[in-house]
Amino acid sequence: MLSDLYFRLRSLLRRRTVQRELDDELRFHVEQQVKKYIESGLTREQALRRSRLEFGHLDQVKEDCQEARGVNFIESLFQDVRYGLRMLRKSPGFAAVAVLTLALGIGANTAIFSIVDAVLLRPLPFKNAGRVVDVTEYSPGKVDSTGVPYPDYLVWKQANTVFDETAAYFLISASNDIVLGGPFSAERARYSTVTNSFFTILGVQPALGRGFSASDETPGAEKVFLVSDAVWHGVFGGDPHAIGKAYLLDGENYTLIGVMPPGFDYPKGCGVWVSVGTLGQFGLHDRISHPFHVLGRLRPGVNLIQAEGQIESFQKRLGEMYPNTDADWHIRAQPLLDEVVGNVRTSLLVLLGAVGFILLIACTNVVNLMLARASAREQEFAIRTALGAGRMRLLSQNLTESFLIVCISVVLAVAFAKGGLTLAVSLTSIHLPRMESFQLSIPVLAFMAAIAALTTLVVGLAPSLQAARKHSQTTLRSGERSAGTDLHSSRLRDVLIVSEVALALILLCGAGLMFRSFLQLNRVNPGFQPEHLLTLKIALPSAAYPRAEQTSAFLDQLLERLQSLPSVQVAAATSALPLSGESDWGSFQIVGRGTQDWAHALAAEGRAVSVDYFRTLGIPLLRGRQFSASGAHHDNGIIINEAMARKFFLGTDPIGQHIVSIDQRSEPREIVGVVADVKSFGLASESKPEMYGLYRGAWYMNFVLRTTQDPASAASAVRKTVALLDTRVPVYQVATMDQLLSDSFAPERFNLFLLGLFAALALSLAAVGLYGVLSFAVSRRTHEIGVRLAIGGQRRDILRLIAGQGMTLVIIGLALGLAASFLLTRLMASLLYDVSATDPMTFGAVAVLLALTAFSACYIPARRAMRTDPLVALRHE
Repeated sequence: MLSDLYFRLRSLLRRRTVQRELDDELRFHVEQQVKKYIESGLTREQALRRSRLEFGHLDQVKEDCQEARGVNFIESLFQDVRYGLRMLRKSPGFAAVAVLTLALGIGANTAIFSIVDAVLLRPLPFKNAGRVVDVTEYSPGKVDSTGVPYPDYLVWKQANTVFDETAAYFLISASNDIVLGGPFSAERARYSTVTNSFFTILGVQPALGRGFSASDETPGAEKVFLVSDAVWHGVFGGDPHAIGKAYLLDGENYTLIGVMPPGFDYPKGCGVWVSVGTLGQFGLHDRISHPFHVLGRLRPGVNLIQAEGQIESFQKRLGEMYPNTDADWHIRAQPLLDEVVGNVRTSLLVLLGAVGFILLIACTNVVNLMLARASAREQEFAIRTALGAGRMRLLSQNLTESFLIVCISVVLAVAFAKGGLTLAVSLTSIHLPRMESFQLSIPVLAFMAAIAALTTLVVGLAPSLQAARKHSQTTLRSGERSAGTDLHSSRLRDVLIVSEVALALILLCGAGLMFRSFLQLNRVNPGFQPEHLLTLKIALPSAAYPRAEQTSAFLDQLLERLQSLPSVQVAAATSALPLSGESDWGSFQIVGRGTQDWAHALAAEGRAVSVDYFRTLGIPLLRGRQFSASGAHHDNGIIINEAMARKFFLGTDPIGQHIVSIDQRSEPREIVGVVADVKSFGLASESKPEMYGLYRGAWYMNFVLRTTQDPASAASAVRKTVALLDTRVPVYQVATMDQLLSDSFAPERFNLFLLGLFAALALSLAAVGLYGVLSFAVSRRTHEIGVRLAIGGQRRDILRLIAGQGMTLVIIGLALGLAASFLLTRLMASLLYDVSATDPMTFGAVAVLLALTAFSACYIPARRAMRTDPLVALRHE
């Protein structure tokens, strides 16, 4: 029978299928024979000599095997793949756990990297976008960031030597809405006033028609405009014949001259662009207003610091020439991408680091599984080594199995990345900049391929080297009983568990800090009562309501009708809603404290409101009185918030004092009341000084209605009420105040959701990894445990032994994790509110949580070991 086996194997070798048959038949027979002889007391040489006598020409078989492996590398690779698939099929539990673990790690990394790539790494779709900078101004102690007066822009444009080209565009704000439509219907769109070089500096040209020319910037020139592709299709029906025709914008005739390409809406959300020539002589020479952002393309060899320094020198010179308007204003320049991205960079980088830790923990878990599996297969590796398989051959086989696991994981990771990202965005209501460009692009797929290759090496190399390091004679002689219990592999698994616990603790500390910050933010008093409030905006066409008296009459009439709706308790109007971030700062001086010019005047946010504004929102009156209902539009008083009273009237009573607005050169107005601070720029932001006055007419206005039922149900009645007054007035941004309050938490909720999810995943993986290692240790020490129990050892001692072994590793991991967390959590300090980045309470709580979870993972295998039957254990092989 043995002779027939040999010749059958020789025949199979000639057909180049020797590896498969060797694994299926020869390996089995040789393994049994060699093991039998070694257990009977023979040495390795004696066992092989006896095997040669029984198998005949074993050396020739080895040579044929080696020759077959060397002839065709591709065939050998295919054999490794087939063998790897068979081994995974034989261990479905191991394969499922390994694949799922790596899929979660790779999928999380891919999802977050796709966001980072779209938001931070991918260049803007503009010409040489990396060299375009955005220039704004700020005034220390008054205004953190604002635009630039148009006359200042002209000076910079003509005198600078750092920019190849410059442009300016109107700073988009809440009031940048324009009304499109005729006498029977109207829609609103965001718009921006731009210079004729705005589109050329971005390298974007109209898809249809033409762009602005120098003649369009001349005051008094024909009024023209361009629209986005979305507005062209939505308002004009995509009609190419619409170009060249006149349409009503804010009730005035404008000629449509072009349509921008699909996807272009810069500044963000802009749908209509008009030329600076529409500002007229006054607007083009106004040195007080700061409405424009300036764009500049850096010349070759010029960096951002040099450009900012030169423009700052120009601004200093302008301050000397025009001290009443330009003094004490400074320049801030930043890459255009930073202006678009805003303040999300830190949170995205923190999340990217978090998912990196998740992948490391996942790899650590799978490496532990592979090490345990390699220990269980030591007899197999020893036999294969005895038959001539070299270390590189074993290394190749193990790496192939790791590669197969990673490949299957990558397929699942793509689904996890897409589904997880969609779920996170939908659950948190976050709107990240450039969100529309999230996709599995080529860089994202390249990143996935890179981490897949790295993961293959990490999870396959250590077990492969461990298997190749073993001496076949030692392993065959030791037998099953001691296989897998060598000191080297045990220490490696211990190091991996310590690392896993430390990484998990870092993530838990970060998530704990975010959770505490979120709780602190939820406790912040917004300054008003958001329940049962409905908000909306309207935009009046300026040509139809050219005078303040007309807009005031319309707003008064609309308020009266809204107040009469059955479900409305009280209604009010305001130029800016709480939590909206809408800024409308103005300069003023306090009468009796000396005369100040505009540049050195005090500054505060101005809010135009109706009489019942404070009653509608439930804003407490702290001192003085509210506006007089009987003297609407004639009450010239001013109500200030507590922040303004603290900053400008510290130690004195502001009631009865007078302030005068320098911007409007108006008559002095008396401060008649002080109200509580309202969070206008987000719950995490400090309340800025604010002053409230009765509206005197405005083209854009917010309305707030306190209802007796679900506020959303009153939206349709509100729309009908506005339409009955004037069909040309669009109603938009209808939302409940609860929705606005919830949306203000969106960035923090997004960070907390993802970081908390990653921390929970890390905690689970760490517990599973610790449980797996201890379970494996118990299974390999069954005979030892039986001996301990047989010679009088107590079961509680076995419990203490196994659990103590695991908890020792946990304690070391906790110590290392706490030290690393103390350093790394400082990087997320800007994301926290009212919580220290090294908060000891949070660190202690998450350490206890992880310790309890780890103890549970240790207790289960320890309890199983405690219940071991000594008689069964002593017979264990």
